[in-house]
Amino acid sequence: MELSKKQNEIRVLAKHLRQNIATKADLESVMKELFKGKAEVSSDNQGQLVVYTGHSYGLCSGDVSCMETKEFLNEG
Repeated sequence: MELSKKQNEIRVLAKHLRQNIATKADLESVMKELFKGKAEVSSDNQGQLVVYTGHSYGLCSGDVSCMETKEFLNEG
């Protein structure tokens, strides 16, 4: 897929998601779907929301994979 087409699709999807995220529970639901149920949303001592994805980033490969199952983010 052409990079600009992919970026545009991501922008459109993100816009729709933002329009539907009104609560912390909504954000938790989105993150669990996006990161295959491994994400966790919490808040810091300033009330900022922090998202732990449960995924790691390969510094050399650039791949994103689940820390628990080692499954790549773009699989399934």
